[in-house]
Amino acid sequence: MIATKTYQESELLYLVAEGDEKAFASLVGGIVRYLEPLVMKIVRSPESCKEVLQECFIRIWLNRDKLPGLENPPAWFKRVALNETFTWLRKNASTSKLFNEVADDAAVDLTATGLDNLAFRETALLLEKAIAELPPQRKLIFQMNRIEGIKSKEIAEKLNLSNGYVKNALSAALESIRQNLAASGKLIALLLFFY
Repeated sequence: MIATKTYQESELLYLVAEGDEKAFASLVGGIVRYLEPLVMKIVRSPESCKEVLQECFIRIWLNRDKLPGLENPPAWFKRVALNETFTWLRKNASTSKLFNEVADDAAVDLTATGLDNLAFRETALLLEKAIAELPPQRKLIFQMNRIEGIKSKEIAEKLNLSNGYVKNALSAALESIRQNLAASGKLIALLLFFY
C-alpha cells in the first residue's frame, strides 16, 4: 500500500470495515511485509515478533470501522504496530534495561514515526530521571507494576498495603512522571512507555 489510497485499497478498507474476513486476510497479507521488519528490529525475536504482529492485527480488526476514513493507512498501521511493540516491551521488561537497550539501538528506525534516535535517547533519559525522582515507596510500586508487570492487588499483598493505597500511589507516580515529562516537552514518551 502507498500513502495515497487507490480505488482498490479504498474498496478493500471498506470491505474490512464491514467485517469481510477474506478482505482482512488480504489486507494483512499486504501490510505484514513492511510491519514485520519494523517490529523485528525492536523485539529481536521471531516468536516475539509474531506475538506483537498478532496483537497488532487484532487491534486493527477491532478498530476496522476507522479504516475507510484513514487518509494514510500505512502510517496508521505503523503507529498501531509501534504501540503494540512498546506495550509488549513494557509487559516483558523485567527491568528498565530492555527499554534502555531499545533507546541505545541505532538500528531502530524511529525517524518514520517522527522521532530521531537522539530525541528518543533524550526522552528515555528524562523518563528514567522522572522515575528516579519519585518517593521511594511510589517508585517501588511503579516499578513493580509498570516494569515487572505485577498487578496492584498483588503489590498490596507483597508490601502489606491496602489495594486502594497502591492504586493511589501508582496514580500519583504516573501524574508526577507526566508533569516531569510535560515540563521537559517530552510527553511522547508516555505513548511509547505507558500506552
